[in-house]
Amino acid sequence: MKYQLISDTGSHRLLLIFAGWGMDANVFSEIRRPGYDVMVVWDYRTFHIDWRVCESYEEICLMAWSMGVYAASQTTQAIGYKITCRIAVNGTLRPIDDTNGIPEAIYFGTLNGLNERTLAKFFRRMCDTAEDFELFNQHRPQRPIEELRDELQAIADRQILHTSTHIHWDVAIISKNDRIFPPINQQHAWHSGDCTEGEATIVEMMMGGHFVDFSSLVDRYFIDKEAMQQRFAAGTASYEANADVQRQVVDIMIARLGRGIVRQLADYPGDILEIGSGSGELSRRLAAIAPKASLYLWDIAADCPAALRQRANFVRCDAELKLRSLESESLGFIFSASTIHWFNSPDNFMQQCARVLRPEGYAVLSTYCYGNLHQVTDITHNALPLLTAERWKFIARAAGLEIEDAYAFQRDLDFATAADALRHLKLTGVNSLGRTSRGEVNTREILRKFPMMLDGRYHLTYCPLILILRKA
Repeated sequence: MKYQLISDTGSHRLLLIFAGWGMDANVFSEIRRPGYDVMVVWDYRTFHIDWRVCESYEEICLMAWSMGVYAASQTTQAIGYKITCRIAVNGTLRPIDDTNGIPEAIYFGTLNGLNERTLAKFFRRMCDTAEDFELFNQHRPQRPIEELRDELQAIADRQILHTSTHIHWDVAIISKNDRIFPPINQQHAWHSGDCTEGEATIVEMMMGGHFVDFSSLVDRYFIDKEAMQQRFAAGTASYEANADVQRQVVDIMIARLGRGIVRQLADYPGDILEIGSGSGELSRRLAAIAPKASLYLWDIAADCPAALRQRANFVRCDAELKLRSLESESLGFIFSASTIHWFNSPDNFMQQCARVLRPEGYAVLSTYCYGNLHQVTDITHNALPLLTAERWKFIARAAGLEIEDAYAFQRDLDFATAADALRHLKLTGVNSLGRTSRGEVNTREILRKFPMMLDGRYHLTYCPLILILRKA
């Protein structure tokens, strides 16, 4: 395999893209994600690569397209401990298969009849519209036809000789008009029991053909943690005075613990971890109800709350990464309020919680669900990849955690003007989703389109979810 670093910003996070058959780095040359370096891998005549090229990165996010889904599944085990999120686009783990990939007759027909004319026809079939084809041709790969023929043969030989390697994919994206990998075959592959963990993969349908707008997918699925850190840090001073919903969420979390858990915490002498301690709203409550415990606070932006500096052990860190460094079965309780939706992989986070908790330990979590702040995201079309409450419950069970309580609700805030609503988001740091590969979201456009309700006010709707999970 070949690789090229197409964006080198000195980041300690990497967006790793596995291209499809016949491609090269030129196809992805304009892809950028703030807060990430970007590397493209292609040419599957061999599956060898020296992964020391990724040594300097603390976190890797993987997006694989077409044949790249199979190639990534076969080759990324050595760097798997660094990968948080995996997104598969129009590909499967069995790429040459009558029911799970490209039908064999079509695949080998392409191989046996490959020439410059049929290659041009293939490229046109990849694209759903003339505009897509024009865009593709602006960055068309430059590889000799003999090399592409060898690549097709090598993929076929490898699939025959090797069984699939199963890794977990967070999301599988399927284009409804894909004329290369039949959509019905992709659906069958991801919904069947073919993959060990395939049942836990989210399957999302989208309009378009085999070739897609990769920049929009990068913006949607990979979190700009540097912007998040900067904006939450900037909002620290104003957070407590404006985070009414977040404060209510903490109140409800504590109220729903129940007498049994509260009694355990009162006498618990072990370690309690809070992820995303922020201004300390939850931290102070935990310190009061668990006076004998050792309290560990992690946050990516804020400092240790002043009132807890003598009591708590504080670490500024990316908790999604640091959690992986803890020993298995080392914690009795994990708490987190209004934080985990900023992680690249909720699935991976939940698996780590299950690993780190002791038997009969608890994870008490709050997050926000799909539809959160829809008044803004309906305008910007730039939202965090929030999950539904049902999906959160599913991944908790898939991780081996029992659900003792799952409480989803809504909180509606109203403001006199649209500007007041956006100011609220800024003062709480919630607008950290504003930066994309195409730049900042246009505030004037949001103000112009922000809907006024029948009461003459401008509303923001929060959709919190509280989960109390126990490791059996």
